[in-house]
Amino acid sequence: MIRRGLGPGLARALADPYYWGRFLWSLEYGLLASLLVIALALPLAYALRYRFPGRALLVALLGVPFVMPTIVVAAGFLALVGPRGLLGVDLSGTVFVLVWASVFYNLGMAARILHGLLARTGEGLEAAARTLGATPFRAFRRVTLPLLWPGILAAGGLTFVYTFASFGVPLLLGGYRYATLEVEVYRLLAYQLDFAGASALVLWQAAVLALVSAGYLWAGGRIAGGLQPGEPRALAPGAARWLSALLWMGFFLVTAPLWALLLESLRGPEGFGLGNYLRLLSGGDGVPLGQALANTLRFSLGALLLAAPVGLAYALAAARGSRLADLAGLVPLFVSPVSLGVGYLLAYPRLRASALVLVLAYATLAYPLFARSVVPALRGLAPELLEAAATLGAGPFRRLLRVELPLVRPALLSGAALALASAIGEFGATMLLVRPEWTTLTIAIYQRLGRPGIANYGEAMAMSVLLAALSGLLFAAFAKGAELG
Repeated sequence: MIRRGLGPGLARALADPYYWGRFLWSLEYGLLASLLVIALALPLAYALRYRFPGRALLVALLGVPFVMPTIVVAAGFLALVGPRGLLGVDLSGTVFVLVWASVFYNLGMAARILHGLLARTGEGLEAAARTLGATPFRAFRRVTLPLLWPGILAAGGLTFVYTFASFGVPLLLGGYRYATLEVEVYRLLAYQLDFAGASALVLWQAAVLALVSAGYLWAGGRIAGGLQPGEPRALAPGAARWLSALLWMGFFLVTAPLWALLLESLRGPEGFGLGNYLRLLSGGDGVPLGQALANTLRFSLGALLLAAPVGLAYALAAARGSRLADLAGLVPLFVSPVSLGVGYLLAYPRLRASALVLVLAYATLAYPLFARSVVPALRGLAPELLEAAATLGAGPFRRLLRVELPLVRPALLSGAALALASAIGEFGATMLLVRPEWTTLTIAIYQRLGRPGIANYGEAMAMSVLLAALSGLLFAAFAKGAELG
């Protein structure tokens, strides 16, 4: 991509005002979403410091949107505020729905990071500032906020990365007016076969993502001591009930597209019921459900088998102090899924006819998630344990198998859950690399959404619900007992 992108394609892209417009809009979209997510996540993190009815369930559910497949979220917004949406208001093609989608994805992740930091700072410093005469606002501004800055930058950086390089939601909900740079990369390849132009936009995008990811690494290094939630504080019964009601209301508002998706999946040409699901089971109009499901599981599990050892290797190197390995393990985050698809088409043209190319792409996107889940746990191990094992005669490999891996098992499960969830819902790279016989659930949903008729729309909604359920079940199975944060 670098070789192709630094040729005439880059000069052509830089001279085109249209691509500058897409680039500036992508920046604006990422910054707007990041600021809004942080503005909402900070009070939510403070609220999670208190004990209220349903708190444990709410904390667990906050991580669910982050692992929902992009195509499922886009279908949910279409079900709620699309041309046929339940609310009767078509917000597709507006900034509002795009920013809402970014908040849906990233709010829980940002709140958990900030909540963990608040728990680490504790009440002592704030209480000391209050004792010395500081007002609550001044104590927050002069004491707590400086301690929260690494978490704010890390959460904002991750939100920016995922929003700036987003593909599925802008493709289905943004239209041409709000297409991101990522969508333009896909259009250049899918409709013009312009590899030079697409590679140039990929480099343009990767430069921004690399800069932001470097900032995330800097901020993450200052919160690597662990983000333990701590023990929640007690509240008066009446205040606890009001806080619980307020937080649950906000949660249902943010995640309303998922509930709308479920309702729309039950509405078909024959009326309200299970007709859409029955048509899918009987074959439906398009790729059969069984074939799409089998392909999804086959490619995702194959990607996990590759991503886990690769991610573990990078995590071990990074935890032992290798800055180069730490950066190399994040390289796939510098490019987006569509961009990665471009790279695989350029680098391995002979693999275009092999399903291995999809597995490799999925694994490349998944292993950084696995590695970033394991690195903090490895860094948090007490050196005395490893020294004791070495004193007793255990070599490096035996120490790894008998001491380190058992102690970081929750983080390994967390990494496997995130890697598997990313592979199951992968959409961008799949759009470029897939062949008809490899059609996954994400592609089958997209194909049905692109066909006219209420029957195709209903089948797309039903298949989206099934994909969401599959992602949630597998994520829960792998993440049981894991450290998610």
